Amino acid sequence: MANVQVLDNPTIHDLLINLSLEETIVFRKILEQTFEDVSVGGERQYQPMPSVANRANGQNTLFRPFTSDSSIGAKITVEPAPASDGTKDPLHGIIVLTDGKGNPTAILSSEEVTGYRTSMNAMVPFSWRKHVDNILVFGGGMQALWHTRLILALRGSEVKNITYASPIKDHVNKLIATVTKENQSRWNSNASFHFIDTTATNYQRDLQALLKITDAVFCTTPSQIPLFPASYLTQGRSRQPFISAIGSWQPQMVELEHALLHHAISANDGYNPVTGEIRGVVLTDDRDFALQNCGELVNSGIPAKDVVELGEIIALKKCKEISKQDQIDKAIKFISEGFVAYKSIGVSLTDLTVSNAILELAKNKQRQQHL
Repeated sequence: MANVQVLDNPTIHDLLINLSLEETIVFRKILEQTFEDVSVGGERQYQPMPSVANRANGQNTLFRPFTSDSSIGAKITVEPAPASDGTKDPLHGIIVLTDGKGNPTAILSSEEVTGYRTSMNAMVPFSWRKHVDNILVFGGGMQALWHTRLILALRGSEVKNITYASPIKDHVNKLIATVTKENQSRWNSNASFHFIDTTATNYQRDLQALLKITDAVFCTTPSQIPLFPASYLTQGRSRQPFISAIGSWQPQMVELEHALLHHAISANDGYNPVTGEIRGVVLTDDRDFALQNCGELVNSGIPAKDVVELGEIIALKKCKEISKQDQIDKAIKFISEGFVAYKSIGVSLTDLTVSNAILELAKNKQRQQHL
């Protein structure tokens, strides 16, 4: 056990927040390769399904095991039971890794890893988008914070406005203060930050007006009801939006209306890269788990053929076959300019690949300090 690496949240945060643009892109490419490996590379068969234990007291625990040829491990994430006054502590957890023989190699606190990995999941399709001027983020917690950091790191020179929709102004003010300070010393984006109060009397009117000009919507909440009517995004727009939802990880959780997903797949300017049909799709990272456990897709009536995995698109974009060039061009145009809804579930293997990349960063930093 003497050789086991142990990284706590502050250490992991320090490693990730100080990544250069080139290093951030490397992490994005690690996720892209992982998605491709799972979707078309045969890794799916070696990944056990995640499972959830929901206790009567309100404590919920998510177990995510994962394997590769050289590493095996699991992540445990705990949503604590509510306190007597109804408040809840943040999610906490741990990632445990072994080598291919089962010998323990590392223990990582999971909050920063999950915040970064989940936000970077959403950055994969976001990085394909042509227009990113105006962005709306639902939520003001860890996910909203890491989403903002990665948006600024990857596309900060193009972003004009980022607005946060939340019922807790103090949380958003703290978030804006944090990213403003970080932006000044790291990314130098000219983006401005705004707040919209979801409890305000005029909230629905203001939200509808905002969504008409929003290029990208990021949903980062554990909501059990849709965050906005689908019509706010499907009517009266000059260009099509990108919508990402990462908050719901159980069937009773839902951030997007079924109607919005049905609009996404019925778009006559869409394109299904897998079937070749001139119609849209719902993007996800894990089709099977999404259809069985995701509140947006469970009971939606959306068939599996209309749900396409990121890994399938990544593999197609890499294809060099001349016969598939028309298919590739149509797919790229759709995912960069079409009405695209992305439901992220979280591929367990990304916890392993991102954790290993973080561990390598830590080793490199230690080597540099010893020079």
